[in-house]
Amino acid sequence: MNLKGFSKTLSNTILFSILLVFLRIDLVFSDSLPTGGDMGAHIVPTKFFVSELISNLKISGWSNDWFAGYPAYYFYFPLPPIIVAILSPVFPFGIAFKIMVVASLVLLVFSIQKLISQENTISSHLGFAAGLLFLLTESFTIFGGNLASSLAGQYSFTYSLAFGNLSIYFLTKSNLKNSLYYSSLCISFCMLSHIIPFIIFIPIYSLYFLKNRSEILKKISSFLIFLFLTIRFSISLFTNLEYTTNMTYSPYRNISDLIKPDILPLILLSVIFLLSGQSKKVFKNLFSLEMYLILSSFLLFFYGPEGALWNGRVVPFFILGTILFVFNLLTQNIYLLTSKFQGHILLSLIYLVISFFLLFNYYSRWNDRYEVTALFIISLFLILYFFNVNKLNQLFSFLFITLTISTVSFLPHWLNWNFTGYEGKAEWGEITSLYNKLNNLSSGRIMWEPSPDLNKYGTPMVLMTIPMFTDHESVEGLYFDSSITTPYHFVTISGLAERPSNPVGGLSYINGNFDKGVRYMKHLGVDYFITYTDSISNKATNSPELEFLFASSPFKVFRVNSDKVELVTSELINFSQPSFYERISNSVFKNPLEESFFTLSMKEFQKEDNIRIIDKSSIDEIQNTLSTDEAQLNITDFKLKNNQLTFTTNQPGKLHLIKVSYFPNWTIEDGDGPYRITPSFMAVIPNSNDVKLTFETTALERLLSIFSYLCLTISLLLIIYRMKRHA
Repeated sequence: MNLKGFSKTLSNTILFSILLVFLRIDLVFSDSLPTGGDMGAHIVPTKFFVSELISNLKISGWSNDWFAGYPAYYFYFPLPPIIVAILSPVFPFGIAFKIMVVASLVLLVFSIQKLISQENTISSHLGFAAGLLFLLTESFTIFGGNLASSLAGQYSFTYSLAFGNLSIYFLTKSNLKNSLYYSSLCISFCMLSHIIPFIIFIPIYSLYFLKNRSEILKKISSFLIFLFLTIRFSISLFTNLEYTTNMTYSPYRNISDLIKPDILPLILLSVIFLLSGQSKKVFKNLFSLEMYLILSSFLLFFYGPEGALWNGRVVPFFILGTILFVFNLLTQNIYLLTSKFQGHILLSLIYLVISFFLLFNYYSRWNDRYEVTALFIISLFLILYFFNVNKLNQLFSFLFITLTISTVSFLPHWLNWNFTGYEGKAEWGEITSLYNKLNNLSSGRIMWEPSPDLNKYGTPMVLMTIPMFTDHESVEGLYFDSSITTPYHFVTISGLAERPSNPVGGLSYINGNFDKGVRYMKHLGVDYFITYTDSISNKATNSPELEFLFASSPFKVFRVNSDKVELVTSELINFSQPSFYERISNSVFKNPLEESFFTLSMKEFQKEDNIRIIDKSSIDEIQNTLSTDEAQLNITDFKLKNNQLTFTTNQPGKLHLIKVSYFPNWTIEDGDGPYRITPSFMAVIPNSNDVKLTFETTALERLLSIFSYLCLTISLLLIIYRMKRHA
């Protein structure tokens, strides 16, 4: 390696070291479970993936941890938990999880750097500055991609965005021999991390892929690699969309919701470029990735169909496109900008003085709580300046970097909060005390009173970790979209909480109606209810339907007398299943005029009229299976595992309601069903006393798996053929 190459490598190493120190790598390697926003709940399904799925060579399955059961990793993305699973044999789970999160952030900065880099030190530094600017954007905290969103739990989106960037880099800028294969892997990982960045990137990726000059066999084998990695997950997701919950987010309408204050200086800089006679260079960028991101996100934000894609989700792409656009122009014009100044030594001194002022500002703001981190960052910057003190263009890049770091307002606090973990919270002992007492109860399904005050334990979602620390299930979970039981839970808890969150739009909540909430709990098969506030604790204590068990300050735990299996005594109304196209269309686009199973079922659930909707084309043959006396039912040996449900009944031949979320992968061994029935559960007609249901791989899923391995085989044969031909 020559001196120039060594200098570039050293500078990059120092820059990414600064990033890792800022991201609190010291806390990443502390043995604690991360918390903060959704991240504090993401640990539950990730742990399930590591211990239950990947250990059995599966990437999807059934989990009873949340919502009365949900299909795990059918609708959420498997790549991040796969990374945790790979790391888990070496590191404790909490550390493995935090490494996975930080890796997504570093990869994102690296991917933006590669998109801007022109294989020289200057553009590499500018590229890092661009990546850091996007990462540390604080104007949005949930849309995805930046550090704030990742700390809130959107690290899958960050991975997807990073891999989307790299897929374009390998197609358009990389000189590596097998860059086409690398791009195929990256666009595959983009899909396996999050579907939204994949949807945004795939049109421009397809255009670049078709324009690529690689021979046709190489393109075919690359495409087959993509199919091998993605077809099983993507087709399963698409064909099961009707079994997801539409969160019905309200779209944004104002231009200020798209153009955030962070990028206004960059837009001003773009205008200066245009006025300075650089319009030709701007025109050349019209068909670039950055212009595509800017235009497509603008159109989707204001004119995209109101459906499953919430338009707030395209804000990160608009900001990223703007950053890429400006920094690519800076890269192309940096020599022109600096050559107009006479006296490079004076300009270097100005850069250094401003940079040191910014670093001092950073230190003065954060030294009271994070002094060691601040000193490490400043020390690394001093080393960086020492090796680049005579390089004007590099100092120009470092100015952007110090400006970005010095202006952050809350991210250091969020990093500290998340990565010190649950164990680092002063009140965590109250949760462990509650969990220890819950473990003295027989296993059951728990509904708990939500409250923003629970954030003192690490996140308002802290009690979603009940399945991770106890033998119980939590009715409320994080993957709202994954279970069709989700809306019924939130309607129920709205009557049982002092300050319900009511996150699903378009529902008729029952705020303040405690008695109805208790009845709904029984309908949902809830075994225990945990109160938090005094007002709800008093209502629960006075309710004849609830039995007080114990107090674990500030919580109180009550028993709910409900059954997991009942005979169906209600009047049945059959639901006429629309065509497959209509079902998928209704899942992707909002169509309020179309009556779905959910809308009909929710109406009957809330009316409590002893009527149930059943998803069966004809109910004539099951009318005689309805019971008129539910008291005759005797259920014994009820056992619910993650892939199996068994019990013994004294009423074979009768229609049984099983209070477990419906999903088409469930099959009954000896009987008819399961059918989807109000509210969102399974109904079966067993032929014998011993009933057994199993969560199985469907014929379509098996076919997709076979097809994916066939794609891999053909791709490998094509690669071997090409290697022999070119030998």
